[in-house]
Amino acid sequence: MSAAHDAMVVNEHITVTAQDGNADSAGLPVAGSAARVPRSFVIVNADDWGRNCETTDRTLECIRAGSVSSVSAMVFMQDAERAAALAREHGIDAGLHLNLTSPLDAPHCPPRLVEHQQRIARFLLSSRFAPVVFHPGLAASFRYVVEAQLREYERLYGAAPARIDGHHHMHLAANVTLQKLLPQGTIVRPNLSFSSGEKGVLNRLYRRWQDHLLARRHRIADFFFDLVPLDPERLRKIVEPGRARNVEIETHPFVREQYDFLMQGGLAAICPDFQIARGYMLRSPGSLLPVKTPADLAQCASKAKPHISVCICTYKRPLPLQRLLCELNRQITNELFTYSIVVADNDEARTAEAAVVEANATSIVPIKYCVEAARGIAHARNRVVANAGGDFVAMIDDDEFPCADWLLKLFTACETYGVDGVLGPVKRHFDQPPPAWLVESRLYDRRTHPTGTLVEWPESRTGNVLVRRSVFGADPAPFRPEFKSGEDQDFFRRKMGEGRTFIWSGDADALEVIPPQRWTRRYYIRRSLFHGAYGALQPNCGAKSIGKAMIAVPVYTLALPLALLAGERHFMRLLIKLCDHAGRLLFKMKINFIREEYLSD
Repeated sequence: MSAAHDAMVVNEHITVTAQDGNADSAGLPVAGSAARVPRSFVIVNADDWGRNCETTDRTLECIRAGSVSSVSAMVFMQDAERAAALAREHGIDAGLHLNLTSPLDAPHCPPRLVEHQQRIARFLLSSRFAPVVFHPGLAASFRYVVEAQLREYERLYGAAPARIDGHHHMHLAANVTLQKLLPQGTIVRPNLSFSSGEKGVLNRLYRRWQDHLLARRHRIADFFFDLVPLDPERLRKIVEPGRARNVEIETHPFVREQYDFLMQGGLAAICPDFQIARGYMLRSPGSLLPVKTPADLAQCASKAKPHISVCICTYKRPLPLQRLLCELNRQITNELFTYSIVVADNDEARTAEAAVVEANATSIVPIKYCVEAARGIAHARNRVVANAGGDFVAMIDDDEFPCADWLLKLFTACETYGVDGVLGPVKRHFDQPPPAWLVESRLYDRRTHPTGTLVEWPESRTGNVLVRRSVFGADPAPFRPEFKSGEDQDFFRRKMGEGRTFIWSGDADALEVIPPQRWTRRYYIRRSLFHGAYGALQPNCGAKSIGKAMIAVPVYTLALPLALLAGERHFMRLLIKLCDHAGRLLFKMKINFIREEYLSD
């Protein structure tokens, strides 16, 4: 977690920012020896979207005026349905504004939900210290009310919320945080930031501890301020850290004073060297990710169209490859780019050639075929990249297939955020119903993040990615052959170390087909041993990681019978963790139990 949350001392942090000077040098490279000082770049969020008609209408006016970046939407409220429709119509970035204290006044609100929420509200409003107290008697009510609002948001907005905050900041109540009621991986609003001397020592320690808990499960901004009081000197100070850190400013347009200030461009008048984010976007400390407008993208489109090479590495999977090539032939481009396909066959028997020839006969997209005789996924990736041309390289696995606008979403995100590459989610697909234990264990699930979230190298992969061709440079072997697994993480780790920036695109979906051959327990055990062994080559696998594995292996082994009594899904999840640690230890002991270049089905 950022050190800014340890004390939230605004004046001290501004001094650090000024010393950093060249924020771009920590993020995007700047041509020439002298670097420009970036503009302050802050998120201006409007709370209570959907609370009532007046609040929604005033907020919408501020959004149209360009003075508000995003909104926090209430559900089960008077204007929630209309507000959701407006958000979809105007493309408004809306998170969930969790309401645990104000009456739920929507006509369709279930009476049981109202009853539970009223119990919570009575407790939270009973004392200024009530939110910091865990109430075991209300644990079930808290869970029920939070989950109901999450489901209602998904019904209204068509997707789970990527960002959550709370009405009266009650999403930070002890029951919510300690019960872990907010979905892991979401962006969550931290405590309010304050200047030196504004809060006592105990208050600061509690906020530090609470933000530490949040940062373990969620992404949080470095600074969070209220717009009021509207003192020009204060506003200049709270905007200044936005040159290199994530700053969110909370606004309430239903308050006349704030509405007038926003509509009159008050922040821009006070802070001319200031930019309001278009949507809620977090960036890494010290980096500046400028967001392009639709007009900027249209101007780019009027120039020579960039070309994307879609790269596929394959090994003895002709039927899945055929499906993938067919789906790639249907990609929507909106005439923003052109694309072609390169297939690298890692089987010297050329088992993929027939599938490529057949696809080429009917494809409107050029397909290039090449062979890499040296076995190993890193060798195949190096071969396919060497045969790729154009401005961008996209990668997708041979057992996956993309959505129709997959390339378009990756390309748009890459250009909009001005980054070096974009990763998308890989979701599982079954052509037939799988065993219940496999579905319940969720062994095939992978974490994803909202669009614009910066990628950390341990979560990087090449199963769904678009990268600028310049990232590879002139390196003939960008992927290191000593890795039989994890070569993609190693690649991204090194590139991020060079200052390259990669983000997620939350809706550029690729689907991984899980065939019946991968429905066995034996497959998942072998896969876990395989990944554990080659994870030991990563630099984060040091003495601490090995020590943890030495403790985990006997503890998990003893716990297996208990996990089996709890159910097969719990048993398999624990067994997979055990095998991952065991694979790491065996590799470090130089016990060579993996002789395959690929983990076959």
